[in-house]
Amino acid sequence: MLIYQDGFIELNYDAATDILTVSWPDIVDPQGSGLEHAFGKLVETVRYYDIKKLIIDSRFNKVYIQEWEYTELMQGVHKALSTTRLEMAARLGSMDSSREEKASKHAIQIIDQFKPTFAFRNFNLASDALNWLKAG
Repeated sequence: MLIYQDGFIELNYDAATDILTVSWPDIVDPQGSGLEHAFGKLVETVRYYDIKKLIIDSRFNKVYIQEWEYTELMQGVHKALSTTRLEMAARLGSMDSSREEKASKHAIQIIDQFKPTFAFRNFNLASDALNWLKAG
């Protein structure tokens, strides 16, 4: 069921599995009000629907900002999601191997630094992510 859609993200909820899927936006301007609004809408939705399991689909989005900007942005999203009752988040990795290498590095850094309140894993296949979330 489509919960929300704008020019940045799309939020789909599957009641049968109790999993929210977010199509991750292209990240062009980390200070852009649309991007901040989109991430705010994600956190608001996780909180309002009391979502426990999340799939972040970043297979097709593009990132056009500096690494330090990306790190700061992801730290903010992580901190905001940590204020919810989210238990598990699975990320579907980018098709771009060089970008995926950087994203994995950022994930490890954020996990080490902030000790997440939810389990987080990267996946290449949507089926593997779904299986992990369903088993949790």
